[in-house]
Amino acid sequence: MKKLLFLLFPISAFAQTEIPLNDLGAFKNPSTNWTIVGGISGDYQATTLTSTEGKGILYGTAKGAKYQANDDLFFKLEHGDIKLSLDFMIPKGSNSGVYLQGRYEVQILDSWLKKEINDGDCGAIYHRWDEARGAGNEGYEGHAPRQNAVKAPGLWNHLEIDFKAPTFDASGKKLTNARFNKVTLNGIIIHENIELLGVTRGAVSPKEAATGPIRIQGDHGPVAFKNIKYEVFDKAIATFSPTTYEYYQGKYASLQTGNAKPVKTGTAAQPTMKLAEAKADFLLKFQGKIIIPETDNYTFTTNWTGTGALLIDNDTITKGDHWYSENVQGTKKLSAGEHTYTLIHAKDFGWGPKALGCFIERIGTAKQGITERTSLPEPEATPLIEVKVGQEPVLQRSFVFYGDKKKTHAISVGLPYGLNYSYDLNQGGYLQLWRGKFLDATQMWHDRGEPQTSSPMGTTVNSNDKFPLAFLANESAAFPDTLTKSDLKYKGYRLQKYDFAGQQIAFPDFMYEYKGIKVKDTSLPMANNEGISRRLSFDAGSDSKLYALLAEGITITNIGNNRFAVDNQQYYVQVNASETNKVIVRESNGKKQLLMPLAGLKELSYQLIF
Repeated sequence: MKKLLFLLFPISAFAQTEIPLNDLGAFKNPSTNWTIVGGISGDYQATTLTSTEGKGILYGTAKGAKYQANDDLFFKLEHGDIKLSLDFMIPKGSNSGVYLQGRYEVQILDSWLKKEINDGDCGAIYHRWDEARGAGNEGYEGHAPRQNAVKAPGLWNHLEIDFKAPTFDASGKKLTNARFNKVTLNGIIIHENIELLGVTRGAVSPKEAATGPIRIQGDHGPVAFKNIKYEVFDKAIATFSPTTYEYYQGKYASLQTGNAKPVKTGTAAQPTMKLAEAKADFLLKFQGKIIIPETDNYTFTTNWTGTGALLIDNDTITKGDHWYSENVQGTKKLSAGEHTYTLIHAKDFGWGPKALGCFIERIGTAKQGITERTSLPEPEATPLIEVKVGQEPVLQRSFVFYGDKKKTHAISVGLPYGLNYSYDLNQGGYLQLWRGKFLDATQMWHDRGEPQTSSPMGTTVNSNDKFPLAFLANESAAFPDTLTKSDLKYKGYRLQKYDFAGQQIAFPDFMYEYKGIKVKDTSLPMANNEGISRRLSFDAGSDSKLYALLAEGITITNIGNNRFAVDNQQYYVQVNASETNKVIVRESNGKKQLLMPLAGLKELSYQLIF
C-alpha cells in the first residue's frame, strides 16, 4: 500500500549537482569571515558555534563587525530557474539569508519558539523596501512562512527552494515576474506559488535580470552550511511537430486495431484526450515528431486512465494498464535531430475520468508537455482532515508509517503549545516527535479510509522505537532492538492530572510490565516549550542491572552539563544524571548510544529538545 501511495502522490526529486566544500573555490572573493571546517556544533542556549578542522562545512564566523556588506558570500554559479537544497545551522539570536540571483531573499533567523511569525522570521520571503512610503511603512509585499518550522539553535535545518527566474524579451522588457514555486523547511511546505513584483530588501541591485549569483548574507551573525546542492534549467528544450491522429470506437485492450477503420482522422497541434468523443470503448493513436536539441538521455512520463503505450522511433518506452495519477516513466538516449513518437491510448470501462498525458525532460530542463495541457484533468481536490490540539492533550489511534514499516499499534499524542509525538504501544517507544501542528488524518477518514495512516504536520525528529529500559549484564551488553510480549506487557494508559503552566492538565501515563517490574511512561511539555520531558517510573530493586537507552544515532556529542547533541545535531537530550548514575556514550552495531545505569533509582527524567 505504501508503494501505491508513492505512485499516486509522487515525491519530487531532481538531479542535483553538489557544490564541493573542500575549499572556498566555488565562491567569489570570500572575506576572511568565511572558512571551510570539518565539524560544527552548538547549544540552543549559546550565541556561538564551535568548529573542528576538516572539510565539508561552510562556516561564516561573523568575527568582524556586523553589517559589513563585503562579508556577504557570492557563488560563482550564475542561475536563472533553479532548485536549491542545503542544510544550515545558526546559534542563538543569529541571522542570515539566502538570496536567489542575489535579489530575492529567503530569511534565516533564530525564530525558535516564536508563536506569531511574520515576513522577517525564518523561512520568510523577505519584504521589499521603499523609504518613500513613509516611516513605519517602508517594508511591503513580504511573505511570512505558513508555520514556524525552524529547529532550536545549534541544530541542522534542511531548506529546499524551487525558484523561477523573471523572463525578459529581446529589448529587456520584463515578461514574467520571479516566482518561488515552492519553499520547504525541515520537510514542511512553507511557501507555494509566491510571485514577486520586484526585488526584496538588501538586493544587490534594484534592477532585475534573467540570471544572477546565489548570495548568502554573512554580516548579521554566525551561520554554517553543508550539503549545498542544485539543479539549474539552462539547457535547450525539445520542440514538436503537429500530430496526426486516428480515433477508433470499440474495445481495444491489446492496443491492436487490426482491420478496423478509424471513425475520425486528422491533424492537431498536440495530442489531446478531447478528441475522444465517447467516455469509454475507444482508442486514440497519435503520431508526431520530436526535434531534440542535443544528444542526451531523455525521460518520458505518461499518464492515462486505462491502457496505453508510448513508442519513440518504434522502441517501446512505457506501456501498461494504469490510473491517470500514476506517473509511468521510461528513459532513452536520443541523438540531436528529429525523432518519431507514437502515443496510443485505449479505455474500455465507463468509470474514471478520461485522461492522457505525455511529457519529456532531461537534466537541465523543466518537464515539457507533449500533450495539450487540458488533456489531463485537474488533480482531484482532497480535503484536509486535521486533528487539532487545544488546551488539553489529544490522543489519536491510527496506523503510522515508521521508515518503510506500518506500525499498527500506534498512538499519536498532541500536547498543548505545539509539541507532539507518536508512540508504539507494542514496544513502548517513541516513533517520532514533532513541533507545530498536530495530525493529518486524511488518509484515515477520507473516502474508504485507506491506508488508515496519520502523518505529522510539523517539523519531525525520528526516534528509535525501542522500549527505553532493559536489564543488561553490564554496560557493554547489547540493548534489545525489540521485546516479545512475554517480556513486555502493555497495560493500557490512563489520564493523570499534572501541573502545567499553572493549570492542572490531564496527560497520558502509559503503563507496562517489563520482566516483572511495573513501568509508567509519561511525556510532558518542558516548562518553556523547548521540548518534551519524559518521566519513567519503575519499581526495580536497588541492586538491579537496569539501564535506560536515552538516545541512539550516527553521532552523539557531549556539549556539557549532561546535554548531548544527537544524530549529527538533529536534536538535544538533557539528562538529569548524578555521580552515581553517570551517562555513558557507547557504540553498538554501528550506532552511538546514550546509556544510563539506573541502580538505586525509582524514577528517571530526561528531556528531548528540538
